[in-house]
Amino acid sequence: MLKRSIGLLFLLIALVNLRTAPVTADGSLLPDLAMAPIRDIKLAIAPDGRRLLRFTAEIINIGSGPFELHAQRASLSEPLMTTVQQRIFDTAGGWQDTLTSASMHFAGDGHSHWHVNNLEQYDLLAIDSPISIGVGAKSGFCFFDNHQLPITSTPRAYLSCGQAQDLAVTMGLSVGWGDIYAWNLPDQYIDVSNLPVGHYRLTAQADPSNWFIEQDDTNNAITLDLYIAEQQAFATPWHMYLSQIHAPLQP
Repeated sequence: MLKRSIGLLFLLIALVNLRTAPVTADGSLLPDLAMAPIRDIKLAIAPDGRRLLRFTAEIINIGSGPFELHAQRASLSEPLMTTVQQRIFDTAGGWQDTLTSASMHFAGDGHSHWHVNNLEQYDLLAIDSPISIGVGAKSGFCFFDNHQLPITSTPRAYLSCGQAQDLAVTMGLSVGWGDIYAWNLPDQYIDVSNLPVGHYRLTAQADPSNWFIEQDDTNNAITLDLYIAEQQAFATPWHMYLSQIHAPLQP
């Protein structure tokens, strides 16, 4: 019942955003990146004894246009794609490409595809301080349409993140779609081995470096208050959880 209530509230917020997503004066259809509620909180003990806070995160697009990136490299000898452009579509059926500061690398976490470096960021904070005391191990993110929000009928358009021999890669997230990073994927954790038992605040943020053009940069982060014990971790009472939906990350 609790999870259903949380989910319904979040979907209502996203539905309002989708229905009111503005078109710019020049007709541009901008994406709007946000994070769905953090879920599947778990405390796992690694084979080497480390305590790992694991969780599922999902980046979503609730804007008026798709979030689409085009990356390329000159030859197979180059390990990175450092030319990454964001494509902005418009109401006339055209588009414009804008060079970004992003880069892509291949694999690196057991997956055979390209990743956008630092597309998302996870931070663990003390409950009464904005200073990060733990960061997510994962630094690269492949994203595509793998979870359709039940608030849109937009068809799935982006299906993969390329292959090793590619000289050019397109990644995207359609309006009303999300990309889920499940709690059990490689590097989807924060090492909390040296932290004492207690209350903490977990933050997930999309586009932390503000590399990409969006409708709204203030809704990129979401937080979850939780309690970390010796052998388990769990979200704190639901009313505290709901109050944090789309709370901006404090500097």
